[in-house]
Amino acid sequence: MKVYYHKGDKWRSIPARLPSEQNMLALSFNNWDDYGISTTLNAILYFDGEPFLDFSLKLLIENDKYSPMKLNELCDNGWDGFFPLPNLNYISVPSDIDFYSTLIAKIGTESTKVVLELIRDAGYLKNILGDENAIRLTESVDFSTSPLREAGARKAYKDGWMLFDDKISSIQDFTLNIFNKDGTKEPVHFHFNSEQLPYDINVLIGPNGIGKSFTLKSLVEYWLGVDSGNKDSLEEKGHIPFDIYPNISKLILISYSPFEEFTLDLSKARLMDKEAYKYFGFRKARINTDGDQRIGISRNLPASDSVHSILKALSDDKKFSFMPSWKNKFDTILSVLRPAIGCDLIAFELSENIGSLESIPGFPSYFNSENKRYMPINESVYKMLENWHGTIEECINFQAGAVFIRDGQKVEISSGQRLFCYIVVNVVGQIRKDSLVVIDEPELFLHPTFEIEFIALLKKVLKAFNSKAILATHSLAITREIPAKCIHVYHKRNEKIEIEQPPFETFGGDMQRISSYVFGDSSTSKPYDVWIEEKINEHKNPEELIRLLGNELNEELLIKILNAGAGNGN
Repeated sequence: MKVYYHKGDKWRSIPARLPSEQNMLALSFNNWDDYGISTTLNAILYFDGEPFLDFSLKLLIENDKYSPMKLNELCDNGWDGFFPLPNLNYISVPSDIDFYSTLIAKIGTESTKVVLELIRDAGYLKNILGDENAIRLTESVDFSTSPLREAGARKAYKDGWMLFDDKISSIQDFTLNIFNKDGTKEPVHFHFNSEQLPYDINVLIGPNGIGKSFTLKSLVEYWLGVDSGNKDSLEEKGHIPFDIYPNISKLILISYSPFEEFTLDLSKARLMDKEAYKYFGFRKARINTDGDQRIGISRNLPASDSVHSILKALSDDKKFSFMPSWKNKFDTILSVLRPAIGCDLIAFELSENIGSLESIPGFPSYFNSENKRYMPINESVYKMLENWHGTIEECINFQAGAVFIRDGQKVEISSGQRLFCYIVVNVVGQIRKDSLVVIDEPELFLHPTFEIEFIALLKKVLKAFNSKAILATHSLAITREIPAKCIHVYHKRNEKIEIEQPPFETFGGDMQRISSYVFGDSSTSKPYDVWIEEKINEHKNPEELIRLLGNELNEELLIKILNAGAGNGN
């Protein structure tokens, strides 16, 4: 497989396939600037004559700050554009870790190694070949400033080479250093690896207004390098956000709180990889006619997001199913939701005017419910919609959200269950291997029993995609399902926030003990304690109170009255 660079100076130019090559990696000019260093090349992998994977290749040339221009100069001096570069020491990093698995699945491991040597892939040369010239370049400041600036490239460099060394990549433990508003710093040690206990979920727990959401907000911004995490801001504060940058491939954040202020999207960020992060909530950015961005609130966002996410799941299944390790996303959604809410299939509500869609051969029979028409969705229906000359938006009511069907009828579920289903759908639609799912206060819409079921189903999704999660919560039921080393308790002492782990095991532990430690409720007077004390004082002794209660007395209340009486000297 050949690698070819198209000379040019237009950063929007799409690297074309050479007529002589059915399979190739095509590169072209890009003037993207990473703090004074330009290493970005537009890149497309072609297979069987068709474009397959569109990404960026970050190419760093020794003693050079503008790689694309250097390649143009090489062409002017007689280079034919085919890699390797003549007489230069260079290394590269793809912006997408799927670059490696795609090549292996399409052309085989040995041919992939040839391609990696042509582009001098930094992770492969350093970890597999031990190339000293490549290692020297990876240790330069320019390498961390430009090729490793964005999350996708960091993940590709750190873990891509493992496919060639019989190693399995996974999210590693890391420490997040929080820079608090008062100027103090507090480390949060996230643990995701254990030989025995389930360390797939970490939990932040503590009272309101103590910094849990701020921790999540900082994590997002530091990892992406936006807002408080951009390079200039960090250097101004002299702040190092992580002990090692988290090797996650994508960050998915879910928050249905009306008061959160998380990053919405990367459309305005100075980042090339706009797909590294996905937000789900009630807020949405809108662009005014004057070009300014305003934030609006929409209750319909979770519903419309669920439709988009199912379509993305089906699209990803079609595109990547050739990979031996691919987990079918749509099947995963069904396998999680079928037992959870008792549905048979998923459907979309059809718009009032579906026009010529009905005339397509193989159009599925839709059914009516409550004077609305619903169309079952699956892989074959998705292929049919793709081949239709119209747009999907014309025939589907996105605002109605995904609908769950049993025995030909719409399953009636509560608003909390519906949001729970939407979370599953949205996470699976966006997730990729080694993703980090961050959820702020999932208990806002779940009753205690459903909180436990939610954790069980989230674990199933995480396992399918080798991913991890961080939850900020007040839920004791959720906390009891998590090992103590993955619990981060927020306390405020002497006007300072302290984050610590419980000194006892929480996994399957005693709920009251967890509550007392987390919220300090052992020292807080309970209404029933106050009532008992008042009644004992009113009737002079506990025996009289017990007599008056008569049939209303139960065993637990009897013990509490006797204990309270003993404490008062009665």
